[in-house]
Amino acid sequence: MDIIYKGERLKYIEDFWGEQVLWITDPKQINMEHMKFVGGYPNEYCIYLSELPAEEQAEILKQLC
Repeated sequence: MDIIYKGERLKYIEDFWGEQVLWITDPKQINMEHMKFVGGYPNEYCIYLSELPAEEQAEILKQLC
């Protein structure tokens, strides 16, 4: 599912371990705050929801309803 976070469209998914993450949809997004490289391929970057402030998490989760 697509989520808008800080004006960017990211994919909401659960990673291999079941963690909620926002996955990049554009390579230019790798420099966003909280973005982490998580894989072996150049496009494997995500933001872990658990690392965001509670207000930002709530705003993201509202988009899932």
